[in-house]
Amino acid sequence: MKQLLSLFLVLSLTACAAGPRTARDRTVTATEEHVTAQSGEAGITDPVREAEHDPASKAPLGAASLLPEEPVIPEDTPTAEAPSAPEEPSAPEDPAAPERVLDPSRPMVALTFDDGPHAEYTDQILDILEENRTVATFFEVATNLHKDPDAVRRAVDMGCEIGSHSYRHADLGKMSQEAIQADLAAADELFTQVLGQAPTLLRPPYGSINQALKTSSGRALVTWSIDTEDWLNRNTEKIVSSVQNFGNLDGQVILLHSIYDTTVEATRILVPWLLEQGYQLVTVSELLTLRFRQEVQTNHLYGYSLFRWQVPPLAETPVTPEAPEVLSAEPVSKAPIKVKLVLRETVPDESVRTELLGKDLLSLQARRL
Repeated sequence: MKQLLSLFLVLSLTACAAGPRTARDRTVTATEEHVTAQSGEAGITDPVREAEHDPASKAPLGAASLLPEEPVIPEDTPTAEAPSAPEEPSAPEDPAAPERVLDPSRPMVALTFDDGPHAEYTDQILDILEENRTVATFFEVATNLHKDPDAVRRAVDMGCEIGSHSYRHADLGKMSQEAIQADLAAADELFTQVLGQAPTLLRPPYGSINQALKTSSGRALVTWSIDTEDWLNRNTEKIVSSVQNFGNLDGQVILLHSIYDTTVEATRILVPWLLEQGYQLVTVSELLTLRFRQEVQTNHLYGYSLFRWQVPPLAETPVTPEAPEVLSAEPVSKAPIKVKLVLRETVPDESVRTELLGKDLLSLQARRL
């Protein structure tokens, strides 16, 4: 009997202890479900639960301690280097640019072309000059620049010289100083649009010059000494014969026009012929600087009497074959032609100095326009 009473007492105590714990657990569970329901209705999410179900999360909240620690790499353990990008092959250097050699002890001639540019003929003349690795001076009419501005820029790149032939080919010699300045200013504006700067040389149309133009143009005035009259005869044979039958061409400035097909054909004959005769084809500024040994000055006329009657004698001392002195200079613009000046020894009492010629070669490049 006593044993039964003790067993009943133990079972009663056990039931009392289990009852409150179960109720408390149920209360907590209900509270959690109530909070969760409210959070869902308000649009609030549990960051822990979201992180656990977010496959993109690398380190969910509350899970940092579960990430494996980064391995410790010993200092002496070699590490794999990232492969370096292959080096791009360097571009091959441009072949040597063609050279045009200028020798002050040899005769020089300046070909000049007026009234352009022409939409077709200017480029054809440039082709002839380029084939023979030589140059000329083009006195362009500003209002014609639109016909082929690329040809004018090409001429500069080749080492040719660009001069102004006025704004609209007006007779400047019959104009007042104010009208002259207005014409030249309008021309300069168009030249600047095409070339970035205005020419420093001016050939007045018709060779017409008055005192106002000569003293206040702010430019070097250049005419000619041989008129081929290509504008008049329009005949290739006559143009060629006017040059070939002239006689000594050293120091001469030949007048041509780049707007006639007959002049193009005459140029095709004359350029190689002049080179075969031993003449160096140069720009006007090169002729004045290297052959006449003069600095090109503004408000100064370089005309017929100078080119025809005042050509200095050539140096007679031959160049030393072992080690001739050579001075080279790169053109100011990015021209493909390099100019080399071969300096010979001067004869006794010769006034030309080597330093002066070298300085002149450098300065005349800036006068190409």
